[in-house]
Amino acid sequence: MLKRLYLCLPMLAWMGLAQASDTGAIKEKLAEIMPGVTIESIQPLDNTGLYEAIINGEIVYFSKDARYVFQGDVISLEKRQNITELKRVDLRKQTLASVDEAEMIVYEPKKTEYTLTVFTDIDCGYCRKLHEQMAEYNALGIRIRYMAFPRTGVDSESYDKTVDVWCAKDRNQALTDAKNGKEVNSETCKAPVQAQYELGKRLGVSGTPALFLESGELLPGYVPPKRLKAILDQKALADS
Repeated sequence: MLKRLYLCLPMLAWMGLAQASDTGAIKEKLAEIMPGVTIESIQPLDNTGLYEAIINGEIVYFSKDARYVFQGDVISLEKRQNITELKRVDLRKQTLASVDEAEMIVYEPKKTEYTLTVFTDIDCGYCRKLHEQMAEYNALGIRIRYMAFPRTGVDSESYDKTVDVWCAKDRNQALTDAKNGKEVNSETCKAPVQAQYELGKRLGVSGTPALFLESGELLPGYVPPKRLKAILDQKALADS
């Protein structure tokens, strides 16, 4: 998408985008220049003179006169904050909150203190290690919501295994069986595996397990139960 965006840059002046006086007009012009690209939002970025746009799930910035586009992180030196990363985290939070839990595989503790959304792969060694300790996570009040992320992509053996799990009548047991190397046979269904895989890539998942906090923050990789609980407690204390 960004390559297409670069190809469109010389057209900005030709289309009169620099004359746009408000975000609505800018959005309309961008839609004309880049048909088929989803412009989710565009708004001024504080008093920087930049406009922040979400295009196909990616954060990009335009100069105030709309002659230039910037790709990368914007850092506030005064606040010592990564403005772009804060936005990414917020977008992740909103996106994950919008996913129907009926499409996930959820392991519930008796009393929930924290909820994590975990993108998992059937054959990933550390994914299996995390799953083996599910009772410990749950005992610590950590609720795990699994989403599918077959690392080898669609049209792969791992993908097919994952579809079988998501199509099983008892998904929780099927996932446990699959992670223990057992074959799972299920009837064909419209599984959300590909959609979840693509969502994971959009959220920045590059490996598994990928743990997302309720805040939208990403913890890449396996974290032991007690260590994870300590991290979550520390973050909750810092936010209070």
